[in-house]
Parts: sequence; C-alpha cells; structure tokens
Amino acid sequence: MVSRPAFVRCKSSWLIALALLPLWLLLAAAVAAYAYGLRARGLGWQDGPVLTQWRWLQDDGCVQAQGESLRITRWRPLTVDAPSMTLFACKPVAAVPTAPPWTPPFDLSIGALSAPGLPPMAVAIRQREQRWQARARHQRSEAVAVYDRMSGRWSAQGRIQAGDIAPGFVGALTFTGKGSWRGDRLDGAFRAQGRQLGHSKLARRTGATFEAGIAAGRWRLLATLDAPLALGDGWSLEASQALRASGDPGGVTALSLDLRAAGPQGSVRLSLDTEGTGVARGQGMLTLAGPGLAGTVPLRWNRQALDLLPATLTLPEGLSLSWPRPLALPLASSGESSISAELRHGELRLKTVDSLLSWQQARWHWQGRLELTGRTAGHALSGAWQGRIDAAGPAGEPARLTVSGTDLLLSLHLPVAGLRAPHWPVHARFSGRYRGAPLSGTLSARHERGRWEGIVEGSVRSPLHSRGGTVSVSARWHGRGTQWFLAAGSRATVAEGLIGDVLLKPVVVSAVTPLRFTPTGASGTLRLDTGGAVAARWGLPAVTGQVAIAGRQGRARLRVPTWQTELALTATRVGSGRKTGAEGTLEIATPLSAAMSRGLGVTLQQGRLEGQGRWQWRDELRLQGDVSVSGLALDWGSIRASGGKGRVHIERRGDGLSLSSNGPVTLAELQVGTLLRDVRMTVQSDLSTWHFTDVQAGILGGRLEAAALQWPSLRYQPVTISRIDLAEVAALQNDPEPTVRLAGRVGGVLPLRLTKDSLALQGGRLSHEGPLLLKVRPSAGVGAIKDSHHTAGLALNALSELAIHDLQARLDMSPDGWLDAAVTIKGQNPQQGSLPVILNYTHRENVLELLRSLRIGDEISRRIMERKPVDGSR
Repeated sequence: MVSRPAFVRCKSSWLIALALLPLWLLLAAAVAAYAYGLRARGLGWQDGPVLTQWRWLQDDGCVQAQGESLRITRWRPLTVDAPSMTLFACKPVAAVPTAPPWTPPFDLSIGALSAPGLPPMAVAIRQREQRWQARARHQRSEAVAVYDRMSGRWSAQGRIQAGDIAPGFVGALTFTGKGSWRGDRLDGAFRAQGRQLGHSKLARRTGATFEAGIAAGRWRLLATLDAPLALGDGWSLEASQALRASGDPGGVTALSLDLRAAGPQGSVRLSLDTEGTGVARGQGMLTLAGPGLAGTVPLRWNRQALDLLPATLTLPEGLSLSWPRPLALPLASSGESSISAELRHGELRLKTVDSLLSWQQARWHWQGRLELTGRTAGHALSGAWQGRIDAAGPAGEPARLTVSGTDLLLSLHLPVAGLRAPHWPVHARFSGRYRGAPLSGTLSARHERGRWEGIVEGSVRSPLHSRGGTVSVSARWHGRGTQWFLAAGSRATVAEGLIGDVLLKPVVVSAVTPLRFTPTGASGTLRLDTGGAVAARWGLPAVTGQVAIAGRQGRARLRVPTWQTELALTATRVGSGRKTGAEGTLEIATPLSAAMSRGLGVTLQQGRLEGQGRWQWRDELRLQGDVSVSGLALDWGSIRASGGKGRVHIERRGDGLSLSSNGPVTLAELQVGTLLRDVRMTVQSDLSTWHFTDVQAGILGGRLEAAALQWPSLRYQPVTISRIDLAEVAALQNDPEPTVRLAGRVGGVLPLRLTKDSLALQGGRLSHEGPLLLKVRPSAGVGAIKDSHHTAGLALNALSELAIHDLQARLDMSPDGWLDAAVTIKGQNPQQGSLPVILNYTHRENVLELLRSLRIGDEISRRIMERKPVDGSR
C-alpha cells in the first residue's frame, strides 16, 4: 500500500518531465544560440515562436546579420520564415569559405536578403539528407545552386536580366557552373553568355562571354565582347582583345586588357599587361582624348592594387583632376590606400590630402578631410568637411562653406548625417550679411526622378531702406547639370519700409512661369505688385505688371491703374565682370489728372503725355528720349493754362537732367489776370534755369514778343509789345458802364528781370501806334470833382473827349509789384474847337495786387457761371 503512491509520484514526475521536454529543448537551443552570438528581443508566439528583432554577433561584437520577425512555423523539418535579413561584412573572410557543416533538415525562406554589393533578393534554402538547394530571385532575374555534402559536388545555373542590375539596359546573361567543394577547397568552372546586350534607347546590340575557373587555389578569368556595347548618351565600350586575368588567394598574378570607351566628349582608353611570365606585376596606360577630355596616366599594377601614377586630367564641364602621388585602386579582396587629389573648376579647388580609402570584399570606406577654396561669380568660396563615406552614405561633422564678396558674407551649415541614397536629402542653414544687413535662411534638397529639387527660404533687410524693408524669399527649385529652375509661384516680398523720407509700400515679385537658369542667363516671366510709395509732398499709387526675362534680355509692361498709366521697358545686359551694365528702351503713355499733381506745385487738370526713349546704366544712369504733351490744362497758383501742346527732348547724365523742346511749345490760353492767347515758345532747361526763345503771345488785342528770356535771371531782358488795344485795357475795369473809355493802339519795349520769386521792370517805354481816343463820360463822381475843384473841373472838361496824337510813357516796377508810371499825352478836344491839350501825370499802383484781384474776380465769376460754390460757402 505504501509503494503504490511512490510509484504514482514517480510516474507523474516523468510525465511532467516529458511534457516540459520541448520547453527544455527550446531553452537549451536558446542558450546554445546565445553562446554562438544570437541576440534577440521581443519573443512572441504566432503559430510558433517569433523573434521580433534579432542580431547575430561575432566574437568582437560586430553585427554579422540582423533581421525582424523571425518565425519558426514547423519543428520537423525545422521551417523558418524571415521577411527581411541584412548581412554585414565584419572581419576579413577567407578567400575560399569552408563548405557547409552537417545540419538537421530545414527550410529557410527570406523575403528580402540584403548583402554588401548586391541588390535585395528573395532567397529560399532547403536541406534534405545533407543535400542543399538555394534559390535566389531579384525582379526578373533568378539563380539556383545545389550542393551535395556527401559527394562534395556542386552546380549552379541562372539567368540575369541586364535591366535588373543596370536600369536603362536590355539583354540577358545566362550562366552555368559545376565543381567540387570539400572543406576549404573549392574547385570548378563557370561560364556565362550575354545576349542582345545594349542600351534600351539604342538599336545596337552585342554579345559577351565570360569563362572562369578555380583549381587548387588558383583562379583564372577570360572575358570577351563580340562588338562595341552601347552605354547610352552617345557612349560605347569596346574591347580590342579578350580580358585575361589569373591569380591566387593572395591577389592577381597575370592581367591583360585593352578597353576603349568613346562618346561625345572624347574617348577613354585603358590598357594593362603583365611584364613577363610568372611576374605578378605589370604596367599600362590610361589615355583621355577628345573635345572634352585630355590627359595621360601611366599605370602600374601588382598582386593587390592598381597604381595611377601622378597626372592631370581634363574632364567635361571645365573640370580638371590631378593627384601628386600614386593612387592605389584595389585588385585584392581587402586593403587600403592613401589618397591626395585635387579637383578644379575655373578658380575653384576641391582637394583632399592623405585621406584613407579601405576596402574589404564589396565593402569600402573613405575617411579624411575635404577642403574647398577659390572664386566664382565674383565671390570667394572657402569650406571644409571632416568625415567618412561608405556605401551607406557620409557621416561626420557638418560641412561648412563661406561665401564672401564686396557686398556679401554668407556662411552655410550642412549636416551630413541624413545624406543617404537614393534621394540624398539635404537640409542646410545659412546666415551672414548682405551690404551690412543680416541675412539668414534654410535650403533643403533631395534627388528625385533623376534631378535635384528642394525649397529655399530666407530673409534679409534691404540695404536701401533706413527702416523696415525686409526681403523674404520662398521658392521651390529643381534642376540638374547646367539647367536649374525656380518653380512657378516662387516669390520674393519686400516689406513696407522707409527709403530716406519715402515710405515704400510692400512689393511682391512672383514667378508666373518657371524661371530657368543656365550659364547664359535666366529666362521666365515674373509678376510685379507694389503698394506704391508715400512722401511728404507726393505719392505714387499701386503699380502692377509683368516682367519677361530671356537670357541677357528682358522686357516689362507695367500699369498704374489709379492713373491709367502704361509703361513698357526693355533691358539688355552688356559687359561682364565689374563692367557689367544694362541698356534698353522705355515707353510711357498716360492721361494727366489732378491725382498726379501732389508735390508738383501745379495742378494738372487734363491732357495726355506720351514718351519713348533709351536708357543705359553702368556706373550711372543715363537717359534720353522724347515726350509729347497734348490737350494740357493746368492751374498754377490761380494761373491757369489750357490747350497746351508740345514735344520735349529729355536727357539725364549723372545727377543732371536737361530738356529742350522739339519745335515750339504752345498754349491756347494763359490766364494771369490778363489773358494771353496763342502762346508759343521754344524751351531749354536743366530744371534749375529755364531758357525761352522765340516767345510770342497775343495780349489785350495785340502781341507780345521776346527773342530770348531766361528764368531766373538777374539781368533785364527786353520784351516787345505791339498793337495793344486800349479798349481792352479799359475793359480791365470790369465795369459795364465805365467812366473812362479808350480807343487806339500802343506798343513799346518792357525790360524785365525774372527772378525766382519776383518780377521787376526798369526803363520800360510805351508809345502810340496811330491815333488814340480818350473819353470821360459824365458821372456822379466826375460831377463831384468839378464842383469841388475848379482847376480839376477845367481839366476834366478838356479830357471829356480827347483825340491823342502823341503818347509817351515811362514805366518802372519794383520786385514787390509797385509800378511807377510817368505819362505825357498830347492831343486836341474836338468838342472845344480843337483845343490843344498837353497832359503830364504820374501814377503809382501795385500791379501784383491788381492782377491778383483780377484773377480772384475772374475765378469767382467763373465759379458762378459754372454754378460751383466758392470754397467756404454753402
């Protein structure tokens, strides 16, 4: 009775142990795997155990392989699925790997296997009874390899599509191979045949043959090309003889080849040969020739490397490459080389000194320092970068570039940590000063669809502004080679700001079409929108329009909608370097209105202005053209002019502006208190001094003429008046029933001094031009004078009707407007028996006040007639 429970307990223990056996086996496998370098994280279960993330480490800690979601779906045979796996090259591997060891049966499926130097492939490996089979597939290419561990025999076959490994190419490469593999000895032969190889855009095709073998640790290679191979872009590759190479695990022992690549820029020929049988070294030549290529490079090779001896090469796009010490290129599976080289483009130099290039199998690594110096587009460039580059991309400290010029100092900061193929994304910051104003912004770029594209954003305060005026730029760009574009919609905005005492409203320049930049210049269409400008005494309303650029030329059509002004300009860039300038034409057409008059000192009421001319700018602005005005009407301090017409030639040189009329300038009427009609003159001025010649006008029924007048002037200049109608002079009294009536005509000479703010008269002479008549009509005022003064009454009786045969007057007027007149009149009174009369009298009156009162009176009369209220009235 006692032994039964013990038996039961013992049996239960074995049952528990057997139930836990898979767990113990899994634990033991995990311990063994850990000992062999497997590291896992995230153990789960999904129809079997799943390792979320795993890595396989070497003894030195280098990651040999890694992946995600490794899942065991069956235990017998062991079936493992992995959606992705990446292999890495750590320490150097043996030249001939050891044959696979004994393993239990298994199936391994990898969705995407990545290895150095190879594209991602889908791989399936199967092992049954120590017979291994591996199948790899990439796009349309596929390969199968079989290895029998018991017999040591192996075989391989497959087909590789050229377009899968070299986009843009067509054709296929089929291969077969077989041999033996025992331990670390691999023997066999391999043959590949290429058919219909060439570039997809070219009709020419060719074939190629590759034969390789390995026996007793020695390898050999023979490659032939049936005809030149089309590479695209006009380039082709041909081999005048078969490529022959042989060697051992230590490197190359014999090498012979002669390859020539030819294209639009020229040809590149590479020839190598062995110095003698059994000598593991040789020499050769790399020769560049053609319109864009030049140079010769002597070559040496040995078992491990190909040495390019010091040389200088001319490359397309004006590039030049040189190196002062031999450059070593690998001919072995691993090694390293010190590199010192310089790349030139114009005045720019990019160089590296004693940088290190190392390689191991398909894995390569460069480490060193790059330095950029030189000048381009009138600016000095300097920059440096310290870091390393491998197949994954660059790494190291941010690259720095400084751009400096007469007006510009710019520093660029470029992190390289994120630079990775295939898009190579870049995000750089820049800062500095432009003409003393702070400048900053960002630049992003990436490689897409065979071109570079990105966004640039920045801001700088305009050096022309004393306050405000920040310029902001936001533009999308793209391009490659020598053609670069700013996309439509890119814009530059100038914020509101002060230039001197002028408030300039916001200005926006935007790209209507993509702007293309090439070595010959820019082309595209821009839209200009400005808010106008405001100053203390003048203002400019909004201006809009389009500007078209085509290389060195451009044209613009602008509008001032408020004024209905149209402006057209053309420009052509001339010269180069410091002597760069521009020249072109301009046209303007606009109605004249009171809205334009602010700050002019004169009110433009109506008219039309049209002009055309040429301009030039280098060290200064030069302008010359012709402006015509028609239908001009203006008001200048109650001096009104109408019916203005004329054509003026304008020139600007330096700070000076001059104008001269082409033919006479005319006014239908000029009202200065006394109406002048049919005014004609020619004009010449530098805007500070005005010269008038051939001055003519109708005044008071007569004529006014002057051969020449200058304003302002300190000298007295003669003005001739003739045939002045005394009846119109008397009408200035503005009295419908005047007491004094005059008839007849007078004339004379009036020497005038025209100063900036005044008018003076000295030694003026007037005399009769034919008989004159003076009548004093009876009136209350005349009667009162006769009653109060007997002598005055006698004089008035004598002047009641006077036929004048002689009138002489002397006139002087001071700059303040006071006129002093001394008049002598000789005549007869027919009503008093032809009584002879001689009258001498003097008169003093302020003419400026008189004319002002006449103008005011005329203005009031005009407003009443036009039924307009006088200012201040209701």
